[in-house]
Amino acid sequence: MKKLLILAAAFGLSCGLYAAEAKEVKLTGTAMCGKCELGVTDACTNVLQVTNKKTEKTRNYIFTANMEHGKLFCKGTTEGVRVTGTVERVDGKLMLTPATVTKKG
Repeated sequence: MKKLLILAAAFGLSCGLYAAEAKEVKLTGTAMCGKCELGVTDACTNVLQVTNKKTEKTRNYIFTANMEHGKLFCKGTTEGVRVTGTVERVDGKLMLTPATVTKKG
């Protein structure tokens, strides 16, 4: 019985280590609509698409709150968009909570 309690306590503590925490990031990429341009969301949603220069792997960061959707998003694509905010993985998707959004240049 003692071993079972120790095992359960160890499991409970280890689960907390795997909890996803939001990380503050500064990203530069192409702003676009998740529905119209990418087809990855059901409704028009802001997405920042970032390509890693070394691996050329592309990642889509879905905004948790739409910001001025018509200005930088949903009217084709806008390159050179800088976003500062926090990122966390939810249901396998990268969710971006933006603090600032600016256009480069």
